[in-house]
Amino acid sequence: MSQLRKEAATGWHPDPEFWSANRAEHRLVDGYELVAFDLPAANGFPAEIGWELFGGPDGSALIATGQAATFDAAKAAAEAALAAHTR
Repeated sequence: MSQLRKEAATGWHPDPEFWSANRAEHRLVDGYELVAFDLPAANGFPAEIGWELFGGPDGSALIATGQAATFDAAKAAAEAALAAHTR
């Protein structure tokens, strides 16, 4: 992952790095990257909807991750994780 730039909380954007996902979006907020993804079942692995929160000096440190029942719930969980981390 490249150096994160500061970006206002303008919303979620498609994430082309997750080319194998049914859907993936990311959001940059003050040096943190939130990622939500919907991965199809493949190579014996089940389908998965989840989220990740990255930060650190170069934006590559995984701070939190989890699974969700829906794609919108994954985005909300990533936002909640950021709020909890930055309190």
